[in-house]
Amino acid sequence: MQISGKYSVTVDTPMGVQEGSLILKAENGALSGTLTNPKGSFSFSNGTVQGNEIAFTTKIKTPMGRFKAKVSGIIEDDTFEGTAKLPLGSADIKGTRTN
Repeated sequence: MQISGKYSVTVDTPMGVQEGSLILKAENGALSGTLTNPKGSFSFSNGTVQGNEIAFTTKIKTPMGRFKAKVSGIIEDDTFEGTAKLPLGSADIKGTRTN
């Protein structure tokens, strides 16, 4: 299963839908990368990969300040579907591999 790559993502947040990108680099069960939204780019290096399931935590900038986002999801073929758990609720994430 190919996990590494760049994904164009749509995040359905409590504040509305946002477009962005997700760059993933999987190596030996570890996951690192960058999540980009209209407020900036946010890197992470604490992620995990188990089969086609991924999980990571990053801090993102929002109109209400910086928040921790715990992201988990599944990659099947060139599609990513997941959820970001935020202090004010959760956000569904859907994406497609672009490279």
